[in-house]
Amino acid sequence: MRWIAILSFLIVLIGFLFIPRSKNNVCKTFIDYYSDRDNNENCYYNPDTHMNVSEIIKIRGYPVEEHEVTTEDGYILTLFRIPFGKNASNQIPGRPILVMHGVLINSASYVNRGNKSLGFVLADAGYDVWLGNLRGTAYGRKHTYLNDRDRLFWDFDTYELGVYDIYSKIEYIFNITQQKITYVGFSFGSTAGYMYSITYPKLAEQKIKIIISLAPTVFLSNWRSLTKYVIQFWPYTEPFFTFLTNGEVALRGTYQSRLRETLCLPYPFQMYLCQFVDMIAMGFDYEQNDPETLPITILQNSDATSYKTISHGLQLVFKGNFDYLDYGTDQLNIAAYGSPEVPKHNLSQLRVPTYLVTANNDLMITIEDVKLLHKYLPKKVNPYDIYVVKSERFNHDDFIAARDVVPLVYNHLVNFINNLP
Repeated sequence: MRWIAILSFLIVLIGFLFIPRSKNNVCKTFIDYYSDRDNNENCYYNPDTHMNVSEIIKIRGYPVEEHEVTTEDGYILTLFRIPFGKNASNQIPGRPILVMHGVLINSASYVNRGNKSLGFVLADAGYDVWLGNLRGTAYGRKHTYLNDRDRLFWDFDTYELGVYDIYSKIEYIFNITQQKITYVGFSFGSTAGYMYSITYPKLAEQKIKIIISLAPTVFLSNWRSLTKYVIQFWPYTEPFFTFLTNGEVALRGTYQSRLRETLCLPYPFQMYLCQFVDMIAMGFDYEQNDPETLPITILQNSDATSYKTISHGLQLVFKGNFDYLDYGTDQLNIAAYGSPEVPKHNLSQLRVPTYLVTANNDLMITIEDVKLLHKYLPKKVNPYDIYVVKSERFNHDDFIAARDVVPLVYNHLVNFINNLP
């Protein structure tokens, strides 16, 4: 680990002192990045890097609406709506789709890759696309009475993401559209959808048409990531970092963005080094790196969440069960649940049809764990086989960042949704 720290420091130093910066920040091939980018016709300036979600949607020629939804516990969350495609002849919203991001990212991951963005693919297919954001992200840092620097603001785990955040979004979208909602969740976005549907089975049955889960984070007992050996120390370090940060895990901010831009850009060797840690966790697939969008996703696809949310996710790895958060002592569990035993989320309560999508090389959400989820889902709402992405190297991050994600995943999703009854 020492040589990695030294190498990282040297790269930062070189970045500050020697690496020339250009106006053009993306190129059509990785080789072009080593040229004079401002005088290379294969390179150009992509403004998405420093834009918010609404600005990105507008500059791509799509209609956009911003909606604020307040949860029952006071969090104010932004929903971005793309009611129809940019070339739609009939500018009437189609069937509603709510798309939810995973942990430590936000809804920008569904619009920051141009025509390879899931939000735009679905809108151009004729759907009314709603891009949701969870509490703690850049679009979920407001509250009716708490400040995002307050420790209480970050006192939430995945349970609240489903029972409050998803609940409020489903109610809001359904009240506007008066149609059942197709729910598409990636990673923890799927987890939140299941928690909502289990807690409110009747409401979910009335208001959700289907849950489509991309790499669903429910069972994690077969984690193949090498980080499994590192995260064993998490329970011992989490209290210290929670105290230090008021409970916020922040991967996005002015300092973090500047550091990432210096460390990871503009040359491909820097991009690959920055991806190395992620790929240790998620699976190696440099072949699916997209030269035109990788600099954008490196800077855009990161955000914040609570330490409790991360702890809950890691407990899914350690225990292998879809349990509520274990507070660590009998006394705390009794205070939270009325029992020293941590209750389990009851998947048998699910009344909404589900469709599971997984990848061969996803080291975090493995095929084995997705098969386990498929086994535990009630048969009456689980009529579909698991869809495995047709690429042997496809990894967890590829669901939002792969070069060929449209032909490998998104086109299949559109065809599947089009054929729903």
